[in-house]
Amino acid sequence: MKILITGVYGVVGSFLCESLKNEHEIIGIGRRDIYENCHKYYKCDITDKEELNKVFEENKNIDFIIHCAALAHNKGNDLSKDRFMKVNYEATKYITDLSNEILNLKNFIFISTISVYGERMDKEIYVETDQCFPKSPYAVAKKKSEEYIQKNYKGNFTVFRLAPVYSKDFMLNIQRRTEVKGIQYRVGKGDTKLSICNIKNIFLATEYVIKNYKKENSEIYNISDKKVCNFNDLINCIGNKKLKIIVPEILIKIISNINERSIKKQFIYENTIKLITDNIYSSEKLNNKIDISYSIGDID
Repeated sequence: MKILITGVYGVVGSFLCESLKNEHEIIGIGRRDIYENCHKYYKCDITDKEELNKVFEENKNIDFIIHCAALAHNKGNDLSKDRFMKVNYEATKYITDLSNEILNLKNFIFISTISVYGERMDKEIYVETDQCFPKSPYAVAKKKSEEYIQKNYKGNFTVFRLAPVYSKDFMLNIQRRTEVKGIQYRVGKGDTKLSICNIKNIFLATEYVIKNYKKENSEIYNISDKKVCNFNDLINCIGNKKLKIIVPEILIKIISNINERSIKKQFIYENTIKLITDNIYSSEKLNNKIDISYSIGDID
């Protein structure tokens, strides 16, 4: 199969490229001048429809697109709402429209996020049929992209809503939940539950869609480890630092109340919920079709 991966040198894109390239021809798109780990690479700004059009016209026999490229919800330099909408939504529109006009894909795979559900104090388990209430600019842009694909794409598509991703080479999403400026901490007893996603499970899901495109209709899947972790599991996974701070749960609740009444910072709101309430994003729908078998113990 001929597979185009946007964001081919990103965390997810590069892993999928490496995992798929022995059996498939991989065409990569990215902003770098050179990337040599795929079969064919294009320096391409996905927010420029003309540049995308050129890539598609030169590769009309693409079988799958895996759209990984996105502006991540980190604390980087340009995190304005307009920038998220341009990179994460407008570019997805262009890719969708050009796929309809030029290509005849077997499946269009869109990498989304569990952030589209929105964080809620009164909810612990999220499934694909739940109503979404995205709050951050990142989540809003991802949800609008999903909706555009659902409404406008003419073929079969697959949306993967990823829980926080980790791998042996990428532990940032675990460190963010266990460390502050390199100092390890825990809130309360550390037994709050959360879903995370071993990057190998994304490959299993992608491989399933590629192999079963003839019988797969358009679907949305959460992807998370079958085993639900707690914060103690994350701390034990890091394992190379001594726990130095235990933050009382009541203190986090007080900060949350102050934020809700006066400061009203989205960052504080989101992280409060993540620290003191269970956030489980069930992958049961996908597990009914394949065994999403990797967990935090399988990162070597």
